[in-house]
Amino acid sequence: MKYRDEKEFHPLLIYVISLSWSVGWVFIQCYLLYQREIEILRKLPRTSGTVWQSVFASPATLAMGRFGLLVFLVHLAFAFLNASIFQTLFASRLQPRQQVVALLGQLLLATLTLSLCAAWLFPGSLMGDQLALVLMRLSNQVVAGVLVVAVMAALSAWLWIKWQQSGRVRVTIVSIAMACLLPGWSPWKSVRGESARGPDVIVIGVDSLRPDHLARNGAPFTVMPNLERLLDQSVVFTNTLSTQPHTFPSTVSILTGQWPVTNGARGNLFSPQLVDRQQSVAHRFAEAGYETVFAMDETRFANIDTTYGFNEVLSPEFGVAEMAIGLVGDNVLTNLLSLHPVALWLMPEIYGNRAISQVYRPDSFSRRLRNGIDDLSEDKPVFLYVHFCAGHWPYELPHLYQKDRFDAMKTGAFSDTKSGYLRALGTADLQVQDLLQSLQEAGRLENSVITVLSDHGEDFDLQKDLWPEGAINVPGGIVHGHGGSAIRSSQVSVMLAISSRGDNGLGSGVSQVPASLVDVAPTLHSLAGLSAQAASYEGHILLGEEREDVGIDRVRFVESSYFPGSLRKSTIEEAAVLRDMAEMYRLGADGRVVVKDAWVPYQIENRQRAAYLGDWVMMTSGESDEDLVLINRVSRQGWRADQAPTAAPIEVLTRAWCEHWKVDEVAEQYCQASS
Repeated sequence: MKYRDEKEFHPLLIYVISLSWSVGWVFIQCYLLYQREIEILRKLPRTSGTVWQSVFASPATLAMGRFGLLVFLVHLAFAFLNASIFQTLFASRLQPRQQVVALLGQLLLATLTLSLCAAWLFPGSLMGDQLALVLMRLSNQVVAGVLVVAVMAALSAWLWIKWQQSGRVRVTIVSIAMACLLPGWSPWKSVRGESARGPDVIVIGVDSLRPDHLARNGAPFTVMPNLERLLDQSVVFTNTLSTQPHTFPSTVSILTGQWPVTNGARGNLFSPQLVDRQQSVAHRFAEAGYETVFAMDETRFANIDTTYGFNEVLSPEFGVAEMAIGLVGDNVLTNLLSLHPVALWLMPEIYGNRAISQVYRPDSFSRRLRNGIDDLSEDKPVFLYVHFCAGHWPYELPHLYQKDRFDAMKTGAFSDTKSGYLRALGTADLQVQDLLQSLQEAGRLENSVITVLSDHGEDFDLQKDLWPEGAINVPGGIVHGHGGSAIRSSQVSVMLAISSRGDNGLGSGVSQVPASLVDVAPTLHSLAGLSAQAASYEGHILLGEEREDVGIDRVRFVESSYFPGSLRKSTIEEAAVLRDMAEMYRLGADGRVVVKDAWVPYQIENRQRAAYLGDWVMMTSGESDEDLVLINRVSRQGWRADQAPTAAPIEVLTRAWCEHWKVDEVAEQYCQASS
């Protein structure tokens, strides 16, 4: 090869080597991802043929193509930047034979530095898996810090030289910087106008929050101080049950004020056609002139969209595209790019998406919310439903691979709880505070009704949650997570609190009335002063002038979801879950993943069903060959229905149980036998 002088080889070769390195880096990451996710990829729901034939024959094609183009462009930018830095800072100072070695060394250091940064910031990512042991040692952390400083110094020197060399480059750099920063900031703040009608109605959901893990309820730690301050200003309902301990069914019950057997949301990913979305209270608020907004940072199994009455949905996109990108989108450069607000537009499936837990950043979802709140109409009140999923499995890893205060919190009866769960609740608490701050700055709390709730609890099979052995094996068994039991308090007992500011004087305190999540919609409907509707709420109005007298004789209903054996473990393996359940799902024409019609009756049949009355519960175990069981929640004892104590309200519970689940064929055998 001929060189233009003694110290320089052709500049094009610098760019060729840099681009070749970037391409190789992409392929290595893709290979490692493929090895890690191959079993899950093979089990993704499909329309026909292979997984990738299904993906590329669906609406996922555009999203996958857009993401692939983004990966190509960021690696092209990485190659161009490295080549330019080398040519500007080093090439003229080296002999021709040294330049190739020096360029490769620079590329290696830049790649290693970015990989270490990605592993540090995203410990659950591919690079976190690969480099976790390296970063465990303090000496290696120091080396990584030195590399970051060196790379930043080289980048700064390059920017300074380019700044000095060309005015056009200066203008370009400033323009690009401004264009990147603007999406994350806006000088326009929406402040509610004086003519707005009705109070702003805010619902804040915290996924998987067990009320017993709050200090106000006796926990020996404080992981959610901001939330607890809000609860101190609220009416807190301490005896509240979920309708089904899964996010989607419970959220639909919250919105409709109806039990799952009525609204049709009997499980995660049931087809939208099976759900009566028109009964959502969001439709009532929209008809009354409210701006209705929904936001959830995990939509993989809870597909709440505008058909539920919301004018705008701030959640990440859902469907097979989101699932596929969540599996193959773990890339060092795109992970680092996801830290920037511009990623909201470049990577909408990933940005602020709790389902893609390995690269999830809580502040990203909070930024989504701030942008959405800033865009609210000044002349309308808002019905805003926000649900934070930080507390959901998989729980949060320690920051920077170090033990933190959450590890030391596990004491007494909570010594066997999960520190990752506590850490995740702490993250959700910061998100709640950020939301309240954004609403305060927008003037949305001055006249408002605020509801705080959890959709279900979380089960770790703690010693304090165990049921004693008795003549009857109480249904539930060893169940971790949520969704598999209709009786375990750790799963079905939820938080519900309502407060007001401005003209709605609700006060604060504690209420022990038997409440349910179906009470939220009618209560908010009433507190907002909406006109009476023919909508068939099955819940009760808990507060306000129209408050109903909810007596201790109220019967409440809880059902579990279909729960495969692969979920009845302390450590969940996604591949094992998919092996158990993949055959039950299909890919719809709109890109949604839904339960196949043929499997809907099976999932409905195989679940627990429980009717609660005071301390007594009438339920089935979910096994078709077992009888109705009566349980006393206080003594934690169980009896067969025909052997129940005389003090038990057996007839009332049996009648209520049979009436409620008469729509299910499986209920016939119990009710005929009991009649």
